Amino acid sequence: MFNKNLYNMYGLGMRILGYESGISRFIDNLNLKCQTNSKILDIGCGTGVIGLQLITKFPKSTLMATDIQENFLHELITNTKKRGINNQKISVGISNIATPTKVMLLDGSSVSLNRESFDIVSVGATIGYSKDPKKTIRALLGLIKPGGYFINLEMNEKFIGRWTSSRYHYSNISLTEMKQIIENEGHNVSVLPISVKYFPTNLTRVGILVQKTYD
Repeated sequence: MFNKNLYNMYGLGMRILGYESGISRFIDNLNLKCQTNSKILDIGCGTGVIGLQLITKFPKSTLMATDIQENFLHELITNTKKRGINNQKISVGISNIATPTKVMLLDGSSVSLNRESFDIVSVGATIGYSKDPKKTIRALLGLIKPGGYFINLEMNEKFIGRWTSSRYHYSNISLTEMKQIIENEGHNVSVLPISVKYFPTNLTRVGILVQKTYD
């Protein structure tokens, strides 16, 4: 069950406890062979930590960021200004992780995201809020161009990760099953343990990195 107050508290904790810094450093150190003018989609973006770090890493890129909560989108826009990122490269909209291709922009207009239209699709512990995680994973993979990347900073299966997931009503499929779904779609996938140098992110998160194969 989605709980708005708990979700807001979690976003605040991400900043205060240093999770945002750890995630940013982890993303920055990923070896991604992308063009500098990539198209990036950050789903369940929260305050924008993953998406904004990606556009910083690839500064000529564009970013679409979506979340189910509009207040997070406004906070992301504020963080864009704080980072000195050109806001013309950023678009934001409201979207449910269960139907990630459907986005309502803040002006009230709706857009449908096309297949194979993004170089990078990122999520951070969001898939578990979908009523059908398997369907969501396949939809996310469908949005990626051949050769592009799917990045998921998922909740890990350690005690703290499982406790945090339970605390925030987050219920995802197992990492083994997630990996199997991705491989069944014909893509290369790596599970990347997050080391202590990214503390405290390593306590609750694990990296899932997919490079979509060419047809």
